[in-house]
This record gives sequence, structure tokens and C-alpha cells, in this order.
Amino acid sequence: MAPQQAPITASVIFASLACAATGAAVAQVQTGHYIPGWNAGLQAGVMAPDPGFYMGSTTHFYHADDAKDGDGNKVPDAGQTDSIITELAFVWRPDWKVLGANYQAVLAPSVGNLSGRPILVDGEFEDPPVGLSDTFIAPAALGWHWQELDLLASFGIFAPTGKYNHGSNDNTGMGFWSFMPYTVASYRTERGIFAKTPLLLMGAFRYEWHSEQDGHNFTPGDNYTIEWGVGLEVTAKTSIGLNGFFYRQSDDASGSDATPTSKYRADGVGASVAHSFGPIDANLRLYQDQNVENGPDGTAVFLELGWGWPKQTAQP
Repeated sequence: MAPQQAPITASVIFASLACAATGAAVAQVQTGHYIPGWNAGLQAGVMAPDPGFYMGSTTHFYHADDAKDGDGNKVPDAGQTDSIITELAFVWRPDWKVLGANYQAVLAPSVGNLSGRPILVDGEFEDPPVGLSDTFIAPAALGWHWQELDLLASFGIFAPTGKYNHGSNDNTGMGFWSFMPYTVASYRTERGIFAKTPLLLMGAFRYEWHSEQDGHNFTPGDNYTIEWGVGLEVTAKTSIGLNGFFYRQSDDASGSDATPTSKYRADGVGASVAHSFGPIDANLRLYQDQNVENGPDGTAVFLELGWGWPKQTAQP
């Protein structure tokens, strides 16, 4: 079983959309760091059962032909955006118990072009450049395991390690800190009609709040993500399922440089398949954006790999 990876960073950059009002001023839209669906496999709530060191990589591909304004209408001539970003998670799982739960810590830097959220430059959408992005840190995550249910709770921090200069169009970071408490539950049962093909369920809730962005008096509004998954374990090594998310801005941006604008939102629905290739666990997930407001409207694909060195198999 793969380690429970970070709810991983890979920054989501703002999509600045033109207002429809007379004068066509530019509205500020700044999302949080967490990309919906990033750590949302059917077993996302399961922490590695054995102490040791683990690693995981997640690569996010994003393509969008359209962008939507605050009313959910297509933005004319928004253009196409394509991007890729990869994060490498380092997971330490010592033999510690806290409140009856296993403990782990995560450090996860990322490299890419800011997850495919386009920026507006001189009235035209452009993809951000490639480079070191912001870094996710989870100093403490707790995982509980029962007969059919696993539950993970943690507090994550996104550090602004990527390049950011206010007003620049070549940023690779977001220029602010984000703080994200989250919990993920995974359920597996072999009872009744699922005796031969176990049922798998996953649910997650994540909430982000942010510091002031460097270079001006602007603090992004809080946001939250709800993720879900339902599937079947078709063999001992393979599972398939459906998955989705609800992504919402919960309050307005603040600061003297903040301008009023509609809150961003997006839903997503898709499918997933997971398979174990010996010591490596792989998970492939696809999401199609739905009900987008103030953001790009496209398709996301996640390729997640996990491997590790459990303590009982470590070499002397």
C-alpha cells in the first residue's frame, strides 16, 4: 500500500478576468494553493501501516480551451492553456502514537508552471513560466485505522518558495503563505454483495486561509475543497472508481488593493484507476470542470506514484 501523500501543493495561480461592466476594469481573482483532486484517490485517507521513509510523486496535466466570468459565461477570446506541474513528497513515518493514531510528517516541493491557471497580460491570457513553485509542509499528520475505516487529520502549510514579484508575468510562486487544516476518510468493506469485490469510499474536506500577498496590500479570500470518490476493488491489486470535487471561495479578498469581484468556484467529476506494480502504487485520475465561475474551464489529469522503505524491510 502506498504512503498517504501530501494534499499536495502545486500552486494554483490566479485567473484575472475582465469585468463586463462599462469601462472593462480588470477584476482580481486569486485562488488558493491546493488544486482540487490533487490528493483524492480512493485510499487517500490511509496512512502507511508500517514505520519508515516513503516517497510519492504527483504530476498534474491541465488543458482548457475556455474561461468563465463571474456569472459563469464564457470569456471571449480567452485562449487555450496547457500546463504540467510535478511535486515530489518526502514522507517520514516514525513508530510514534499520538492520541491513538500513527504520526507522519511531509515535505513536498513542486516544479512546473503553476498548475495551468492562466494569467491576464495586456488583456490576453498567457500560461505562466516553468520553475520552482511553492512548497507544501505538513509537520504533523495523524492517521487512525479501524476494521473498515481509515481517518487522517493534518495541518498543512504552503510556503512561498517560488519566484514572485508583484506585477510580473513570469512568477512561478504565488507570493503568500497558505494554511490548510484537512481531514480525509477512506472506507473499505467486504460485507454482503461486496464480499468478492470490496466497496471503496473516500471523502475529504480542506480549508485554506492566506497571508497578505507580497508587494501590495492584498489578502486572498479563504477557500475550501470537498472531494469524494466511490469505487470497487476489482482485484487485490486494482481498483476503479468515480471521483469529484466542489471548490469554493468562501469570503472576499481584503486589503486596500482588493477590488470587488465575484467569488470563484468550480465543480469537477471524473474517473480513476489504481494499480500496484510490485513495490510501486500508481493512481490515474481525470476530472472535467463543471459550473466554473471566475476561472479556466478545462480538464485535469493526475498521475500519482507511491513507494517506500518500511522499517521491517530496511537493509542494515
